[in-house]
Amino acid sequence: MINNPSPKRNTHLRKRSGIRWRYLTLAVLGLVVLCVSRPAFSPQARVVQPPGPLTSETAVVDALPPLEMEPVITVEKRVVRTGDTLYDILKEWGVPDLGILKAAETRVDGIRPSRLVAGRNYRLYVQGERLVEYQYEPDDMRFLKIVFGEGVPAVTVEPIPYEIVRVSVSGVIEGSLFGAVETIGEKPVLAMDLADIFAWQVDFFRDLRRGDSFVALVDKYYRDGEFVRYGRIAAAQFVNNGTSHKAFLNRQQGGRGDYFDETGGSLQRQFLKAPLRFRRISSGFSTRRLHPVTGKVVPHLGVDYAAPTGTPIMAIGDGKVVMVKRDAANGRIIKVRHNSVYSSAYAHMNSFASGMKVGTRVRQGQIIGYVGSTGRATGPHLHFAMYRNGRYVDPRRISVPRATSVPKADLELYKASIRKLDVLLRGGLTEQVAEGGGDADVLR
Repeated sequence: MINNPSPKRNTHLRKRSGIRWRYLTLAVLGLVVLCVSRPAFSPQARVVQPPGPLTSETAVVDALPPLEMEPVITVEKRVVRTGDTLYDILKEWGVPDLGILKAAETRVDGIRPSRLVAGRNYRLYVQGERLVEYQYEPDDMRFLKIVFGEGVPAVTVEPIPYEIVRVSVSGVIEGSLFGAVETIGEKPVLAMDLADIFAWQVDFFRDLRRGDSFVALVDKYYRDGEFVRYGRIAAAQFVNNGTSHKAFLNRQQGGRGDYFDETGGSLQRQFLKAPLRFRRISSGFSTRRLHPVTGKVVPHLGVDYAAPTGTPIMAIGDGKVVMVKRDAANGRIIKVRHNSVYSSAYAHMNSFASGMKVGTRVRQGQIIGYVGSTGRATGPHLHFAMYRNGRYVDPRRISVPRATSVPKADLELYKASIRKLDVLLRGGLTEQVAEGGGDADVLR
């Protein structure tokens, strides 16, 4: 027997079915509206979600335009070659002739962009195929910058952005100062700087001893992480045969500065101890010497420094050239009068420096000629002689007064300024100084 559902139950089923159709219809309509109002997905569309839980009210659709990336600027580092011109360098990158002409005729801080020196560095800043900037370094302190835009190229001069680090370097002499500097991984120019500072206290031809030592505080200049050059030595100590010599750089009123000891006395004497660097003495001052060419015993009233042909010869002090000639005995010879008391002579030169003639004023350390073997000579060397009141004297035994010391009025300030440097000399500390283009005066 089949039981018929009650009328009450049938009525309930019909109501539930109607509700389902109603919700289904609303859902379909909502989906249609969403598809019509929402743009199709594309790689440029992104959904930005505010902080908090994501709901239908917080989701935001943000359609972005395609991104156009500008070409990256690359830097080319080059060196000026013999024959290079500004026109050739810029024309290679398509800079118009008018732009090159305008840039070349601009003079900034005494620098002409068209004047290039072989061996100097320059940089090209390139974006894609277009040159946007040119930099040329006329010296170690500045660079000339040309920026290319829509109009006339902009020309400026700016300091080279160095990173300057003050370091302590030290070494022990085994054979030569050059060798000791090379052993600690430094450049030969540092040895030359040390020799110049202590040229009045140490004769680097004959006074060096095995075990002599040095320490120096010097500024190192870096660019793009690479070592470029040394600044001036701020302080140094050289121990020679047990005797300690100290030097401190003292600048006054923005000048280049001179070196003084811990008491304020100048290290610079009137004359250099030797007129050329790091060569052996082949013959000393003597009243009786067997001449190697003539075979006769005659006086040798000077000092012979053996050195390769072409070695630079320096004036030992300020003065005026009073003789420039060549004769059979001395070969090419120059004589310099330093003051009313002292004169010096330099013989057997291979050649004279440019501009050397009677009446020429020379400075201490200025190159006046080059080592040779002219005249009566068995090999390349310099015969160096000194005169006091017109009479020969042994250059190695002469005693001359010191140059000007720190003025008494400034002495206390000077001693206070070198205390930290003296501590660093003894301790061998390292400190970063600054960034910029000039030498650091003091530790920061």
